[in-house]
Amino acid sequence: MRVKNLTIKNFKSIESMVLKDIENTLILVGQNNVGKTSIVDAIKIVASDYEPKPFDFHGHNKSIEIELTLHIGKEDLDNLYKLGKVSHYHDEDKWHQDFESKLPTYANEEIYIHCKVTPDGRKRYSDGIVKHNPFLIEVMPKLYIIDEKRQISKLHNELIYVEHKDELNEIRRNQCLFDKNKTCNQCFNCIGIIHQKSPEALSLHETLLLVKHKLYNHNLKKYNDMVNHYFKMNYGQEHIIQYNYQFDFDRILDIQTSTKNLTNDHTMDMKDVSNSTKSLYILSLFQAYIELEERSMNIIMVEQPELHLHPELQKVTSEILYKLSKKNQVMFTTHSPHMILNFSEKQIKQIGLNKVHKTIIKGPTDLDRILDDLGQTANDLMNVNFAFIVEGKDDRSKLPLLLDKYYSEIRDEEGELNRIAIIPTNSCTNIKTYANLKFINKTYLKDNFMIIRDSDGKDPEALKSHLTNYYDQRRIYDDAKIPRVKPENVLVLKYYSIENYFLDPEIMVQLGVIKTVESFYEILYSKYRQYMYKLRSVKAMKKKTNLWFDHASDMEANIETIKTYVRGHNLFDIYYGRYSKTEQLELIRRYIDLAPREAFADLLDSIDQFVYFENRRRKESNHG
Repeated sequence: MRVKNLTIKNFKSIESMVLKDIENTLILVGQNNVGKTSIVDAIKIVASDYEPKPFDFHGHNKSIEIELTLHIGKEDLDNLYKLGKVSHYHDEDKWHQDFESKLPTYANEEIYIHCKVTPDGRKRYSDGIVKHNPFLIEVMPKLYIIDEKRQISKLHNELIYVEHKDELNEIRRNQCLFDKNKTCNQCFNCIGIIHQKSPEALSLHETLLLVKHKLYNHNLKKYNDMVNHYFKMNYGQEHIIQYNYQFDFDRILDIQTSTKNLTNDHTMDMKDVSNSTKSLYILSLFQAYIELEERSMNIIMVEQPELHLHPELQKVTSEILYKLSKKNQVMFTTHSPHMILNFSEKQIKQIGLNKVHKTIIKGPTDLDRILDDLGQTANDLMNVNFAFIVEGKDDRSKLPLLLDKYYSEIRDEEGELNRIAIIPTNSCTNIKTYANLKFINKTYLKDNFMIIRDSDGKDPEALKSHLTNYYDQRRIYDDAKIPRVKPENVLVLKYYSIENYFLDPEIMVQLGVIKTVESFYEILYSKYRQYMYKLRSVKAMKKKTNLWFDHASDMEANIETIKTYVRGHNLFDIYYGRYSKTEQLELIRRYIDLAPREAFADLLDSIDQFVYFENRRRKESNHG
C-alpha cells in the first residue's frame, strides 16, 4: 500500500502542489525553510498523525485540502480483510462485497481520498461520491515517523517483535476464554479444561488464567470469604466484596532497551545514547520487524536521516532506507548527497520557493548539480583501466578472488587491485551508478566497464534488455553525458545472486563446511520446514514453478532451480553464516581453487570478451 498521487492546497506555504506517480521512495531535497516538511505533514493530516494549527492555514478563510490516490494491491486487500478493516464480515466474499459498497471509488487497485480541514478544525473525508465517508481513514497505511529528535518510545511499542501478539491483545482486553465478546469475570469455569492439558500445550492466555486461579485460591479466597461474612452481618444488603489481582500487562511486558559495550561491559539505557546511535538503532528495528513477519506496506517517514551522522554512516543509512523501500513506502527530507546515491532520479523532488515565496516543485531533478557535490565518486576511477559496477558489497568482496584465480596482473605489490575498480551499488539504475557512468565517460575508459547485476529470480535476458534500453534513453535525455551501455557491458547472473555460486555440496564437503553431500540437502530441507517456506523469494519460486518439497530428495532434484530463484543470503548463510567475514572469504578463495571453471562460466565468459582481460588470462584457465 502506498501513496501514488498527492495534491495539497492551502497548507502552510503551499498554495497548490501536485505530485504524481510517486514510487516506493519519495526524497525531498532543497534549502532550509522551503516547505519540504510541509509535504510530509500533509500526509500526516490525512492519517490523523498531525493536527493543523491556526497558522498552518494558507489563507484565513480557506480550508486545507489534501487529495490522495492510494495504491491498494491484492496483498494489501487481503491484509485489510484479516484485520477486519472497513467490514466485519468473516466470510471473505461478503467482506469484499461490503468493502466495495462502502468504498465505491475503489477500482484498478486504487482508491481516491479527499481530506478537507476547515479553519474551525472540522475534518471530512470524501471519496468524490459520499460527502463524508468515515471508512476511508481505515484504509490509510500506518505511518511510522522518525522525527529530528529521534524519539523511540512510541516506535518501540509498535515495532518490537513479540510472538503471540494476538493472544497478548486478548489478555490485555481481559477477554473471556470461551467467548471473546465477553469480559473475564474470574469465574474460573475454564480451569477444569486447562488442567486437562500438559504444560507445553497451554496457550499464554490459559497459562495466565492458571496463575490467577492459583494466586486467588491460595492467597485471597479464604480472606475474601471472611470479609464477606462480616460485611453481610454489618451491612445486610445484597452486596459482596471482591478481590481481584490486577495484572498490568503493559508494565509486565515492558521491554527495557539498552546498549552494551562488549569491550568493557558498560551498559547504557537506549534513551541516553547519542542521537546517531538512536538513528541507526531505529532503522535496524524497522529492518528486523519487516524481516520477521510478512507485513502490509506501511509508510516510513524520516526527517533528515543524515542528522548527527558521519558521512560514512550516512551511506549506511541510505542503504538501509533503500532496503526498507522494498517492502514499505519510504519518504524522507535531506540535505546530504550521500543519502540519495542508492535511489533513482524519479524518486527525488527538488523543492523551492517561487517569486512570491510559495512552495513549489522545481522542474526536472538536476542530477548534475547534485553529483557535482559528491566529489569522491570520481576518485574511484582515477588511475583505472577497467571498472566493474556490481550490485551489493558481496560481489565486491568475492569478484576479486575469482579474478585472482583466472587472470594475471590483478594485484599490485601491496596486494591491492591493480588498475581495476570494483564499485558496489544497490541498484544498476540508481544515482550512484549514473554518477560512475558519467565519470567513466569523462575518462579514457570508454567501453572498459561492466555492470554486473543479480537476476533476482527473473529472466536475465529481459533484465539485460531493460537495463540497456534504460541507459539508451538516459543518453538521449542527457545529451550523451554517459557512455553507451551495450549488451556486452551488462552481465545478469544466472543465479539469484553471487552467493549461490558457492553451494556445490561436493566442494563444501572438501572444505569441511558440511560433513556429507546428503547432509547438505537434509539441512536445507530442515530450514525449509522451519522458516524458508515463508520467504518471499521461496513463495515466488513455488508460484512460478509449481514445485513442492516433501523430502530432502526434492531439494536435491531441484537445487539448480532453488539457486536461480531463492535469495542468495538466505541460502549462503545456512552453511557459511557461522563463520566470520574473514573466514568466509578464505573459504570462498579455497572454493574457487577447487571448483571447475564451468561453475563460473557465465561470469568468466562475459569478462573474457574484453581485451583487457583476454590478454591477461592465465594459461591454465584458457579454454578451447
